[in-house]
Amino acid sequence: MKNLNRLFVAAVAASISLTGLAACKSADPYAAKVNGVTLTKAGLDNELNAIRNNKKYLDELEKGNVVVKGTGAGTFDAAFVARVLTRRIYLEIIHAEFVKRKLKLSSADLAAAREQLVASMPEQDATILDGFPKAYYNEIRRTTAEVTKLQAALADVTDANLRKYYSEHLDMFEKACAAHILVETKAEADTIKRDLARSKDATATFADIAKTKSKDPGSGANGGDLGCASPSGYVDEFKDAVRTQAVGVIGEPVKTEFGYHIVRVDSRDPVPPFEAVKDQVTQAITDSQQGPFNDFLSNASAKAKVEVNPRYGKYDKSGESPQIVPPDSPDATNTTTAPAGG
Repeated sequence: MKNLNRLFVAAVAASISLTGLAACKSADPYAAKVNGVTLTKAGLDNELNAIRNNKKYLDELEKGNVVVKGTGAGTFDAAFVARVLTRRIYLEIIHAEFVKRKLKLSSADLAAAREQLVASMPEQDATILDGFPKAYYNEIRRTTAEVTKLQAALADVTDANLRKYYSEHLDMFEKACAAHILVETKAEADTIKRDLARSKDATATFADIAKTKSKDPGSGANGGDLGCASPSGYVDEFKDAVRTQAVGVIGEPVKTEFGYHIVRVDSRDPVPPFEAVKDQVTQAITDSQQGPFNDFLSNASAKAKVEVNPRYGKYDKSGESPQIVPPDSPDATNTTTAPAGG
């Protein structure tokens, strides 16, 4: 669930439709105006409906206590609308800076943006992302790429800096597939190791013992399987075993703060070359250097000339992060009059 909330607050937030904002039809009622650029009501309605009509996505938002629908038929919660429109304002500010810096998107940038969005979905379920209308999905992908590109530009992500980060964080790119059985005492661990050595089918026996005796409920239910990941995320003693233990061989019990582990390493991949993980390095260094981007967005959003259609509330700059405060009336607090279908 936390991944989806992260997506809603950040990644999808970084992907609101911005195409053609400066060339909006004058007859289209405005939702907000940002430094002279009109964000249309139609654009806002399209996004709200794209969210509501994606059942999987809507269900996940509601599981996270995000109220989307209003109390009236075909309406949206006013606080939710204010949140979405606030994000659209931020994205127009970001887009303007992107254009000002003459940044461009490549096909690789767009591909990386899709990977980011899929990774943000619960269980990395791409079908949730693909449940949006194609035009909206294209904007999600494109504007996510824009945000990432601007973040990198503000963080001064040069090729030299990327290579330096890569060389200093090689452990991030290791990958090993492993399984373990966790017990409380060394005597128990020694007994399990002997039983595995005597077994005619050690793999099946390992899984059976993990399910019945492992103190790690998560992996135990999966036969001890920990999946494939960088060993850098494990505690030191366990990490060392996963990095050095012979593949397919049951090693000596490993003691950690959690107890004694019987470890089996199923595979271990070498660190990939820089070019193969360049996108990951870029994302990692960008994520670790959010200061410049946050400073830019904070300053620019506070200085921006913003006019909000009163039906959606008012743009409040008094707090740490400027945002739209929805109307005070009871009806507006619960709903907005934007109808389903825009």
